Amino acid sequence: MNIPIPTYLQPFAENVQHLNEVESQLQLSSCTGNQQFEIWYYGDMLLLEGEVMPFITGITAKIVAKDPLTAEEILLFDGTMHGYNALFCDEYTEEQRVNRSLQKYNMPATEIVLSFFYNIDFDEEEDDYEIDDQGYVQLISGETADWDTIKRNGYDALAFYFKKEDGTLLAFAQEELA
Repeated sequence: MNIPIPTYLQPFAENVQHLNEVESQLQLSSCTGNQQFEIWYYGDMLLLEGEVMPFITGITAKIVAKDPLTAEEILLFDGTMHGYNALFCDEYTEEQRVNRSLQKYNMPATEIVLSFFYNIDFDEEEDDYEIDDQGYVQLISGETADWDTIKRNGYDALAFYFKKEDGTLLAFAQEELA
């Protein structure tokens, strides 16, 4: 079974699981195998009643994991590039894409678990997209991507978690993207 996860995270994915019909989950690992990361972000912080940690949110949110041992940076999510809306619905200016200073999330380095949700059945809706002879689809940004990349990077929701020592997951980002 081919478990869908975003193409840009494939090199950093460990323990990839298909939790149910629509949710895929992975644990983050650096190029050197480290699994402890700091989270850096651009966006707003939203504290919801009943939640332990505030969520990173915003239409131009950007979330990066940094390996504190090597300073390697892994882009987890960029609201101007990733997910269904960024691929097909929402246009962003160059200024919105570029001028986003990151700040450190107030949490020590820890393991990171990422969930991606695929509620859109691209294969069933394939006729709704203009696919050229080479199998590429034009995105709202004017760029093109092959059909397999669309199906993997066109997720419609995400949930990102810190993994505590006891295995408990604490959400730090949740977004619906379609």
